[in-house]
Amino acid sequence: MENLLNKKPGVYVVKDILGGHGCKMRFYELGIYPGKRITLISSGDKGPILVRIGNTKIALGKGLAGRIIVE
Repeated sequence: MENLLNKKPGVYVVKDILGGHGCKMRFYELGIYPGKRITLISSGDKGPILVRIGNTKIALGKGLAGRIIVE
């Protein structure tokens, strides 16, 4: 399993969130939690990555995106 930063655009399932309780709660508030399908729309060398969860698009900084473990 790898973090979201190491993936190409596509659909993945969240397996784990790295970080403490506060960090995990932040992701849960965004609708990102283990078992959830997440679509990586775009990622580049610079700037945030863009993901879609359901019908919602969210821009995540690389630091946060690196905490999302997907399969």
